[in-house]
Amino acid sequence: MGATVDLLYRKELPLRGFDDEMRAVVAKHLEGRGINLHPKTCLTQLVKTESGIKASADSGVEFKADVVLFATGRTPNSKRLNLESVGVEVDETGAIKVDEFSRTNIPSIWAVGDVTNRMNLTPVALLEGTCFA
Repeated sequence: MGATVDLLYRKELPLRGFDDEMRAVVAKHLEGRGINLHPKTCLTQLVKTESGIKASADSGVEFKADVVLFATGRTPNSKRLNLESVGVEVDETGAIKVDEFSRTNIPSIWAVGDVTNRMNLTPVALLEGTCFA
């Protein structure tokens, strides 16, 4: 379609949390489709200009763009659940700590989905919720 696409990501390979071999294959295919990959690179500033957006990276590189999609990840939304009142353990990000069977440290409380901060993908959360129900 004539668009230049630059993909910046913080780690050596895209798709953190997935199998490294699969991540390498995905990166290779992205490059094969003409996408410019920028590993170990973070955006530091976005400035609206008359001609679009100027995006600056921590590597010192600047990009001119018409559109920027800035996906920063998710943090668990558990603060309003009042988990401390019943003693459920959470980590420093607010994720509910669970074992491999989704059990918390309280025997009668289980947790699934993004609030556990294991694999934050919608299909995974849906499957966990369906299986648990």
